[in-house]
Amino acid sequence: MSSYKNFDKAIEEADQAELAFKVAGKEYKVPGQLPAKVVLTQLRLANDLGEVGTKNIGEWLEALLGKEVYEDMLNRNVSWAILEELLMWLLQEYGVIPKEEVSDEEGSEGGEEEAPK
Repeated sequence: MSSYKNFDKAIEEADQAELAFKVAGKEYKVPGQLPAKVVLTQLRLANDLGEVGTKNIGEWLEALLGKEVYEDMLNRNVSWAILEELLMWLLQEYGVIPKEEVSDEEGSEGGEEEAPK
C-alpha cells in the first residue's frame, strides 16, 4: 500500500505568516518560517568549523533577508550594528538561537523586589 501526504495546506499557512520589522524608517517583511534557501546557502558557504566566513556573510544575509530587502537596507546606509541586531532578532524568531530572557533587574520597574517567602 502506498501512502500520500499533501503538504500544500501547511505551505499555504507558512506562506501567510510573516515577520515584520522597521529599519531606517522603512517597514520590511520576511517569511515567518526560515526558508530552506537560507539553510542550504549556509551549508554551502560554511567553513570546516561550520561557520559562514566573513567573505561570505553578505551572500548569506541576502539569502536570509531576500535580495530586495538586503539591497534596500544597504542603499539606506543601515549600520552594521543595526544589521547585526536585526540578524540576532530574526534568528531568535526563527528558533535558530534561544530568545534572550529579560533578567530580573531589567524586567522590574521602580526597583520593586519580590517579598521574602
